[in-house]
Amino acid sequence: MHAIAPPPPISNELVLTESRTMRAQTIGRTDALDKVKALAMLPDSLHVTTEMAAAYYEVDTQAIHSLVRRNRDELEQNGMHTLQGAELRAFKVETGGQGDHLFNGVRTLRLFTRRALLNVGQLLTESQVARRVREHLLNVEQAVRPQAEPRQLPQAKRLPPKTFRQAYFSDVPEGRFFRHLYSHGYLLDQRNQRKDEFGNLTKDGFRHGHPKAGKGDRFFQLPEVMYVDANGRLRGRAVVRPDRIQDLVEQLISEGLRHNPSITRGPSRLALTASESTEVVDGYRITMRRGA
Repeated sequence: MHAIAPPPPISNELVLTESRTMRAQTIGRTDALDKVKALAMLPDSLHVTTEMAAAYYEVDTQAIHSLVRRNRDELEQNGMHTLQGAELRAFKVETGGQGDHLFNGVRTLRLFTRRALLNVGQLLTESQVARRVREHLLNVEQAVRPQAEPRQLPQAKRLPPKTFRQAYFSDVPEGRFFRHLYSHGYLLDQRNQRKDEFGNLTKDGFRHGHPKAGKGDRFFQLPEVMYVDANGRLRGRAVVRPDRIQDLVEQLISEGLRHNPSITRGPSRLALTASESTEVVDGYRITMRRGA
């Protein structure tokens, strides 16, 4: 039995801009918008426009447009949508005709739900209001965290990519393995993007090795406990999601990586079934499934 220490307080609100996992964890707390600043909404009391979002966060509309271009999929998942044609006309009717003067001459109208507007605040770095929203979200998150209780460590938990490679793809050279993760959309590649003390680009970027949005988020996540570096930034490299280890093995096999013989008979057999054995790799207890 091992006692697990409670996680340290989250001290940097930028963790929300960098971690989609943390954004998803706090996106339901839309009351943060009203806690930080009075929010004006359209007559339907459900939406705001791009201009209203910009006014709330005290930035120009171009900042909102740029944010939407970079994060369209995530924002749409959280309720952002665009109306035009019949949908726009119907929306004007739903607002009791009050929308006629608001949207006069408008052919397309982008709307943000409260959830989507909160998502903007999670991502927008050039707004002091957004920073206060993120701080509020993290303060609430810290307050509701359950106290950790002593428990037995699980056999396999959040493998770092290096350990994952050793367990399942040890025949693949480490350099090639990581190049594959970078080039196939799993992890961010920020090698040699920061200058060292001599002005040479030899240091990794602050988000090097973090999961990429979309494909990377499906298989990787940031560690539960991160640390703050000398510049006040949260640091930590991605780990494999514990419930996606098998899925990631199968995905990488389908992409042509040579798997360990003990995993499966060949790339055409992706179901990892039959007998199991347990090995310890770099201090992690790994369950190895052998093909039938």
